[in-house]
Amino acid sequence: MSPIIQLDNVSFAYARIPVLKNITLAIGEEEFLGIVGPNAGGKSTLLKLILGLLKPDSGTITVMGKSPEQGRSRIGYVPQYPTFSRDFPINVQDMVLLGRLGDTRWYGSYLKQDRDIARQVMEAVEIMDIRYRPIGSLSGGQLQRVLIARALACKPDILILDEPTANIDMRVEEDIFGVLKKYNEHMTIIVVSHDIGFISGYVDRVACLNQTLVCHITDEISGKTIEELYGAPVRMIHHAH
Repeated sequence: MSPIIQLDNVSFAYARIPVLKNITLAIGEEEFLGIVGPNAGGKSTLLKLILGLLKPDSGTITVMGKSPEQGRSRIGYVPQYPTFSRDFPINVQDMVLLGRLGDTRWYGSYLKQDRDIARQVMEAVEIMDIRYRPIGSLSGGQLQRVLIARALACKPDILILDEPTANIDMRVEEDIFGVLKKYNEHMTIIVVSHDIGFISGYVDRVACLNQTLVCHITDEISGKTIEELYGAPVRMIHHAH
């Protein structure tokens, strides 16, 4: 079976400063891939290349056999930082419905199917009880669930999340990844994270990225792997409660 995403010898630089060098990566259907690496290692840049928001300086990228620009309509994306004002006057349900804009009519109100799909994803990520609350009143964990629901509402074949659990507590992180694992049964998921130990319990492979890329199945990840990736020794911390 052909990979759903294929990168061949992809390189990219900002103002002649190399960010990615000769990246080759094949991502299969219904794979759960984790991407880890240090800050400025190229993780967000790699996602933008897959989404067609940036063009590689060299190499090729295909998404579902098409160019990234053509294939991104089948991608749901959760960015690292929300690009909207928290004061924007919109409630949770209407925010989730925005994910239907690419599949619904270009004019008039949402269809019943759109509202049914929005309800399904809100139930899946457990935000039905706050669906009428304004987004400005939400906690960080609640807002993250809303953004994930919005991405799922477009019924994507591929879901990409850029550090979806940054700045939220461990319990919420576990809940979110539990939901993602269920959706992984019928979609490809790519998640960027700094928490290599945590995501190893959910993903099929870990892509270690620091300008160049090496993939490991989760069983192969070791302290030596992490030291080589981050260029610093691993420290064990004992918690006594």
